[in-house]
Amino acid sequence: MCDHIFEEKMSATKNRPQFEKMIDQIRKGDVIAVWRIDRLGRTTLQLIKLMVELREKGVEFVSIKEGIDTRTQMGRVWFMLSSIFAENELEVLKERTKAGFASARARGRIGGRPKGLSEKAKKTASTAGALYKTNQLTTGEICSSLGIKSKATLYRYLRHEGVHIEGWTVSPKLKRD
Repeated sequence: MCDHIFEEKMSATKNRPQFEKMIDQIRKGDVIAVWRIDRLGRTTLQLIKLMVELREKGVEFVSIKEGIDTRTQMGRVWFMLSSIFAENELEVLKERTKAGFASARARGRIGGRPKGLSEKAKKTASTAGALYKTNQLTTGEICSSLGIKSKATLYRYLRHEGVHIEGWTVSPKLKRD
């Protein structure tokens, strides 16, 4: 049974407010339980430093997936081995990803979203530009009538068409007048 649950909303980020909150609140005799060991740190060094910090505070650690329980000698050894394997797994994944990107580039694929507008979007942009120039419809009405989901998309279409947008200056970084 857990008394407190700390859950981060984002992964692979250096800013971990819930983790920091947990570290601030733990006291001697507490046990930190996680689903997987890699939820605590990305590198073996991070995990070992955390283990030392926890031991100094009298806090134990349990990883459900790996079956690690640092309340036992074998659990502490398994923690060290698992942290090494977790880091290795991350490095292998990074290498495979890089190799996949290199292979795709070698085949002429660049990746990411295509630059510019599709033919359908160009037609919508042209119509949006014409409607905007008439000054008879609001931007919301133009979006509704053309099925454009956001005003940001409408403004992108208008910039594509070279339409002067009231209250905006076109520059490398769009700035409000």
